[in-house]
Amino acid sequence: MQRVLVAVLAAASLLVCASVASAATIDEATRTVTTPVFEVQWSATNPEEILSLSWNGSPNLTNGSDLFCKGDSEFFGNSWDTDNDFNFAAPVGCGTTGTWNAQGGKRIDIQSSAQGSFGTSGIPVRTRYRFVDSGPAVDTFTVRRTFDFGATAFTHDIRPYVPRLFPRDRYTAVIHPNADGTALVTEDANPCDFGCRIDDWNGSWFAVHDPTSGAGMIVSHSTSRFDTALWIDMEGASQTTASSVALLQPPGGFLGKVTDVQTFCFYDTKLWKPSLTLPTGCGTAAADEDDGSGG
Repeated sequence: MQRVLVAVLAAASLLVCASVASAATIDEATRTVTTPVFEVQWSATNPEEILSLSWNGSPNLTNGSDLFCKGDSEFFGNSWDTDNDFNFAAPVGCGTTGTWNAQGGKRIDIQSSAQGSFGTSGIPVRTRYRFVDSGPAVDTFTVRRTFDFGATAFTHDIRPYVPRLFPRDRYTAVIHPNADGTALVTEDANPCDFGCRIDDWNGSWFAVHDPTSGAGMIVSHSTSRFDTALWIDMEGASQTTASSVALLQPPGGFLGKVTDVQTFCFYDTKLWKPSLTLPTGCGTAAADEDDGSGG
């Protein structure tokens, strides 16, 4: 009986240790989130800027650039208009300041505005991240971003959240369903240094793909009240591929609060080979809190 009790206690101890080892944690001092598969670090000065992103022990998968202004203008987590090489309307970009707060071990709440960014006048932005530490969605994180345009219309198509993968010469393909969701389309991103708008897309998801290794990132997009397009982009300054969802402005531009929800799912050939069926857990997670922003 004693041996059985010892064995049971030992097994319980191992389970507790495993649970502790796999739990997501947040270090507010360094603005770092660590999960069983991700290590993500934000800038100490720009609360929206992701400086480093590692998945399953990889090197840093992103990069930034300060080519256009003081502070990085290109980074994972930007928000730009689609004519960024001409208008530079960037609600989230260089000059963004604000607060970065942890909520428990798996959530981040950022409130910011970009006073010094091109084409903006301090539009309030709230960005919330949700990470996962177990189960089929462990390779994902979800981002809910709300813009408060107020009564001043934002008269540009907007990319609400721009992810960037480095280096651009690896992630050269963008894979997505066509407009009616019946066929898989593969786009060559290389010619899109000034952006390429793709309308033959059903708005549900796309994958930024490395054709050599078979690895990449799936971006699943929550249903929006706005028309959408896929914006394929290659950046020279940061040497990143920056394809993203584009929300198309309604007549009169964007007004009031506009919310967008996306889930980012990282994969290799063991987890997914491109098809119309996404890996388990890689769909967009519905936001589990509603701030009344009408997204």
